[in-house]
Amino acid sequence: MTQSIPEQTPNPLERRNRRVTLQTRLVSIMLLIALVPLIITSWRNIVQTRQALINGAETSLISGAQQTANGLDAFVEETLTSVQIEAQYPDFAAFLQLSPALRAFSLEKRHSSELLNKLSQREDVISYALVDPDGNVLLDTEISASGLNESNEVYFPQVGLSDQPIATAVMYSNESTTIINFASKILNNKGVYVGILRVKYDASVLQSVIAESVGESPDVSVLLLDQLNIRMADTQYPENILRSIVPLTQADYQLAVDTKRFLNLPREEQTTHLDALDKALGTASTQPFFTAEISPNTPGDDSIAVAFMQTQPWTVTYSRPTSIFLADVKNQINLNILFVILTASAVAILATLISRALTNPLIALAQAANSIAQGDFKVRADARTSDEIGMLAAAFNSMADQLQTTLQGLEGRIYERTADLQQNTLQLETIADVAREIAIIRDMNTLLNVSANLIRERLDYYHVGIFLVDQSGEYAVLRAASSIAAEEMLAQNYKLKVGQKGLVGNVTRTGDATIALDVGKDAIHFENPYLPETRSEIALPLRNRSITIGALDIQAHVPNAFGPRDIQTLQILADQLSAAIENAQLALKVEETMRELTVASRAQAQRTWQTSPSGDKFPAYEYDGLRVIAVSHNLSPDLLKQLEGGKPVIVRKGISHDGRDQSTMMIPLMLLNQVIGVIGLEQEDPEHIWTDEEIAIAQAAANRAALTLENARLLEESQRRAMREQTISNISAKIGAGTEIELILKTAIRELGSQISGAQILVELGSDDTVSSSG
Repeated sequence: MTQSIPEQTPNPLERRNRRVTLQTRLVSIMLLIALVPLIITSWRNIVQTRQALINGAETSLISGAQQTANGLDAFVEETLTSVQIEAQYPDFAAFLQLSPALRAFSLEKRHSSELLNKLSQREDVISYALVDPDGNVLLDTEISASGLNESNEVYFPQVGLSDQPIATAVMYSNESTTIINFASKILNNKGVYVGILRVKYDASVLQSVIAESVGESPDVSVLLLDQLNIRMADTQYPENILRSIVPLTQADYQLAVDTKRFLNLPREEQTTHLDALDKALGTASTQPFFTAEISPNTPGDDSIAVAFMQTQPWTVTYSRPTSIFLADVKNQINLNILFVILTASAVAILATLISRALTNPLIALAQAANSIAQGDFKVRADARTSDEIGMLAAAFNSMADQLQTTLQGLEGRIYERTADLQQNTLQLETIADVAREIAIIRDMNTLLNVSANLIRERLDYYHVGIFLVDQSGEYAVLRAASSIAAEEMLAQNYKLKVGQKGLVGNVTRTGDATIALDVGKDAIHFENPYLPETRSEIALPLRNRSITIGALDIQAHVPNAFGPRDIQTLQILADQLSAAIENAQLALKVEETMRELTVASRAQAQRTWQTSPSGDKFPAYEYDGLRVIAVSHNLSPDLLKQLEGGKPVIVRKGISHDGRDQSTMMIPLMLLNQVIGVIGLEQEDPEHIWTDEEIAIAQAAANRAALTLENARLLEESQRRAMREQTISNISAKIGAGTEIELILKTAIRELGSQISGAQILVELGSDDTVSSSG
């Protein structure tokens, strides 16, 4: 068979598969063999060069960090020594020892002021000050600070506890000025502590010391950190001074605020979130060289070295961008890449020439196979050579001949299978629709009739009947049918004996589906005079928990209308119908049970309230606006009958005990659909119209009152039962306490007499001849 199929453009997946040919693989293998050793060698050189540069950078950075730390130590130590020497000037001690009254115009004050002014002329010094042991600033070159009390400043308690001069961390003097304090004790000639010499430096002095130590290196970044990893100096980003590396803990944050290293602002606003740097600083004592991101505006990591100061518990980080000292590595990589590209190009050209000679015959064979795949079965491969490729072409041609022959036979079988599948799909869809429609029906007769009609109409059968086994299990009775003879068969109460007549009788006995492909030849089928055109029949069991309750009988007017697959599909429909029948039966039983329970509950409630001991004590009550009084019950039988519906009744005439014309709304107290009482609301205006809100409030109150009355009755009944049981228990206990017959009899009579007033009690023992009594 020859098919003419137009030429099609290969899709992207086919184009990709065609590109990965044997020729491409040969070229790739040759490139791989040539380039792998070259790449390995180049990579080894790159790794060695990189490691050498990293080792050199490590040495250089650690040396720079240590040099910077030494420079800072030298500055701090020099400043502390200078402050300690200056604190020993006799004029300072002499001035501080004067009494407050003598200081104002003393010669010592003038000499001390002149000396402080001279000392404060140093670069980066903000002020020199003399502070007494109580923290009062007696003299300060910064005039605005004179007279203040600095006992709460960080340096003050440190000086008092130390015999050596001290230096504070960088802190805020105000919101825009950062300072560092140096201070030393001032002792008199007897060695007594008389005051403090405090020197306030601009914090930028640390930046200057670091810049002098680093020199002109624009790519170097140096940080000076205190114990909390708060920046005291930053050569690249000075705006980050007094900002922490990561957010501090609450305790450390509060300490930083108290020591003026932080402003009283949220922690998140005073940090730079460099988590990797903070983690590395935690192990810097053992690993002083590492890489981390320290410059957020510069891409890539920085190589960082850490050094610790000797004079203060401060840390110096010295860093450079890793990319700068690895630039030589990049150049080496570029040269290697260029060499690899040139080598690959030469190998690819040579491999292409060799592979073409081997792959061209295979490409022609692949094109022939592609043509056959597109439907052109006339194409054959060129098999003129005697090598392996020629043998492959000959085998391909033989396969193409067999494929063409096989395809011709498959088309007919595919057509038959497709038609069969379409019919089966249609049946399943129809079964699903029928099952969905009958699932919501609860009335048995409606369910059966609708089911029979739907099955016949949707599946286009000659006759559909639904049989149910009677209570005796002897007959299968036709309960619903859909055909030209349905009404007549139902009118005649058509039934078949279980296990004896036809497919239905056999199915209801065995519980297995049965098919009669040709009713003229089938031994089980019997001729039904109501359905003369039946040619084939199928009967399926209706099962309820493994019990056959009936059968679904379907008949067609053509032979061989059913097959084994129909048993599977139609049995699904029969099972759905069985479930619907069971649901309908259960629903009917539930409705009958609910009706019986309702009738019993209403009767019980009525008897209970009619026989309640407290039911007749107070027939009615009335509230006249001042008090509640008992009144006579005077509701007419007609009115009580109207109230049995549970709805409020409006009476426009006088029904009150005084006979006045009023508008009265009567609301029944309902308990289990029984009226146990009535609430009446009266309006003096006989034309008053009761609003919906008034009616709703009254009904709600009536409902609550009915429930409360029932609860009260149940409580009263429970209390009576409890008292009765208690009384019986007491009597039994007293009788059981006796040991003599006469005492027991007297105790029984006395206890019964005390509980049953006005009764004559007689107790007799013995036979008719000998009677012992007491009363």
